[in-house]
Amino acid sequence: MGILLRGTAAAVAFFVAAGPAAAHAVAPAGQWSVVRDDRRDSYDAVTVTPGGAVWVAGTRRPDRGSSRTESLLLKGGRSTFTRVTGPGFRVKRLTSASDTRVWAFGASRYARWDGKHWQVKQWRYGRVDRAYAIGKNLWVIENSNAFPSAGGAGWKARSTLRRLTGSVWRTVRTPIVVKGLDGAWAAGSVKGTAALARWTGTAWRAVALPAIPSARPGQISELTDVAVDGETGRVMAVGWVAWPCGGAKHPFCGETLLLSGYLGDWSFGVRGEPGIQPRAQAEPDGRGGAWVVYDAKGGGSGFLHIGTDGVEPGVFPAPPNQKASVRDLAIQPESRSVWAVGAAPTGGSGVIWAYAR
Repeated sequence: MGILLRGTAAAVAFFVAAGPAAAHAVAPAGQWSVVRDDRRDSYDAVTVTPGGAVWVAGTRRPDRGSSRTESLLLKGGRSTFTRVTGPGFRVKRLTSASDTRVWAFGASRYARWDGKHWQVKQWRYGRVDRAYAIGKNLWVIENSNAFPSAGGAGWKARSTLRRLTGSVWRTVRTPIVVKGLDGAWAAGSVKGTAALARWTGTAWRAVALPAIPSARPGQISELTDVAVDGETGRVMAVGWVAWPCGGAKHPFCGETLLLSGYLGDWSFGVRGEPGIQPRAQAEPDGRGGAWVVYDAKGGGSGFLHIGTDGVEPGVFPAPPNQKASVRDLAIQPESRSVWAVGAAPTGGSGVIWAYAR
């Protein structure tokens, strides 16, 4: 069942490509298209600088049919990507604040690109799940867990939020378990209930939210990511709500949870499809709405597009005989272009998608 979120503008019309897009094609206006497809590659992370440079990190099989992989870093834009020198380790997360402030995170090291060189340092903390360059702040979400697909009694959300202060990474106290950030907003949960928090400039403060529309015995919920429109300040978040339903294979039933609004004026809604999506990501679309991306049943990735008047579902186009799933999203606000990268679940078949107005 779909929901309508509060808004004032007309509904956004859009088109989803039904067939495979040619590799290296420029993204047509108003739809998602495959702009790169390489069966040697597997892509994990993407960031777009304010200047429009698109950085993509992943791995490549140097020999066809080989199981051996090597770290890979691409840089490009529109339809052309070139392999560039990386920081010397496998990059799993990327973020950027400018063309000369690009950060790459691996398992035991991280690095900053200053426009000419990589400055590499040791990473002595937990697994980096998300990284964000927001204004003057560099944030990292570590060791975050996801609600198991089969459910689990007594499951508790966890994560650690860390901030770079000078040259020191400090743990930041938060009133919620943080799973996603955008702007001054954090999405997550508190004691099994979906929650938001706001950064005041010195501390995180919890934000009062309305009750989820339906309540069932044993119900738990969480917001997994948040997207903020840079012009209007509209906040949009995605998450899930789950409850025990007694099945042997699937003891929990659930729905997708969506949130939209402004401070003090929120609308919650639920959708039966695509159900529980514990790793759904959200990214603003640059037009007052947001893209929500999730792993689709049977492979590949689906999306929900939160517009100004409603929510529309769709699927990402795929190259022939491939079911690559989106692993990361990034937007370039200046051009309002959105980028997505991913690969097949078993690795390889790397795909880069772009959406252009």
